[in-house]
Amino acid sequence: MRLDFEQVIQKLSILARLREFDPQIIGTPPLGIELETSDIDIACSANDLARFKDVASIEFSTFNNFQCRNSNLQNQNSVVVQFQAYDWEIELFCQTIPTNQQWGVRHFNIEQRLLNLEPKLRSIVLQLKQQGLKTEPAFARALELPGDPYASILNLENMNDAELAHLITNRS
Repeated sequence: MRLDFEQVIQKLSILARLREFDPQIIGTPPLGIELETSDIDIACSANDLARFKDVASIEFSTFNNFQCRNSNLQNQNSVVVQFQAYDWEIELFCQTIPTNQQWGVRHFNIEQRLLNLEPKLRSIVLQLKQQGLKTEPAFARALELPGDPYASILNLENMNDAELAHLITNRS
């Protein structure tokens, strides 16, 4: 049995090693909807993506299956770093926009609010994930949100808790 994701983060001192990049843990493990194949996702921000790549390489390149690549997501230059440790896939994601404005962090915050408002939603989303859906599409299907699931989840961002609770009650 693999270690809890929080133990892995502590053992690797990931947050301390990446402190200058405002790291935030996101993804399914902190939401309690992870599968055995889920990874640990950490979003970061850097004005200088080359600096992030250098630091990530220095800190994590000795781990199994280390990869570091440039990408472009949501029309933003990005760096994606992946490696394995303690039976977990770990992905570091960095953009030049502030961490809390990145789509992954925003999705995570909305999903966390939804699960806090209705804990029963967790089992519905988990079941959909077990059927092969990614996290955002699983939430969108559970809530019967129309259109692109990633955009649909972001459309919930400005709703207050009462509005979100009403949405959940009428859909899930």
